Amino acid sequence: MSEPLVTFYQLYPGARPPSPADPTLTGSIPLRAHTHCEPFTRASGFGWYGYPPIDFSLRFEGELVYWKAALEEPWRLLDVPAPLPGFGEHCHREAADRLAERGMPPFVGCGPESGLTQIWTGLLARTQPGWSLLVRPLANYPRDPRYEVLDGIVETDWWFGALVTPIRIRKTDEPIRFLASRPLFQLQPVAREAYRGERLAAFEVRSGLAALSDEDWRDFHASLPPLDQHGRRGRGTYRREARRRARAAGSSR
Repeated sequence: MSEPLVTFYQLYPGARPPSPADPTLTGSIPLRAHTHCEPFTRASGFGWYGYPPIDFSLRFEGELVYWKAALEEPWRLLDVPAPLPGFGEHCHREAADRLAERGMPPFVGCGPESGLTQIWTGLLARTQPGWSLLVRPLANYPRDPRYEVLDGIVETDWWFGALVTPIRIRKTDEPIRFLASRPLFQLQPVAREAYRGERLAAFEVRSGLAALSDEDWRDFHASLPPLDQHGRRGRGTYRREARRRARAAGSSR
């Protein structure tokens, strides 16, 4: 491909840019899963991680959300969207003639539903025509029970706006600390064709063993590792075949 599939723009000075997602989940998954479960590692490493621009905290008190950046700061009610500290001055210094009357999106603000908070990590993105970005929780990464990142598909081939990450806070009266060094969400490329309504409506379900053709039975048997003398099956069939196909595709180029 002569052009990148996606181009990210990080507008917050000093903020960490997106990085490729890690199939090992930064070393937190068991070695067995990384060694033998190809679907797990492929999903874990699919896309890019997005990070908070700074360390900051949120606290939900039933209907009100409070926030602060430094730990020693007092809590501030998030009754109006809050800018990233120092970003306004940076914008006026670097691009005062470009801001016009619209300004910049806020860093953090509350959504209309109770506990819903929206975070802008400073990212904009452009994708190639026909491609969108799925903003979602980290794939296969252990979830924090205090909040959840909500999924959303943004058609970034025509929309060049803030990639806002909505989260739903699930625990009240407990501070949640977000770290700039820890991924907050995962960005994955999705072809628009894949989620068109008519495309998703084009499916069928075949029931019962009789629905399997001779070819289906052959492929199904090939997916099953042979039994050992104790009646136990081996593992790694999918991984071996996936790697064989990848090598074959590489050698044919």
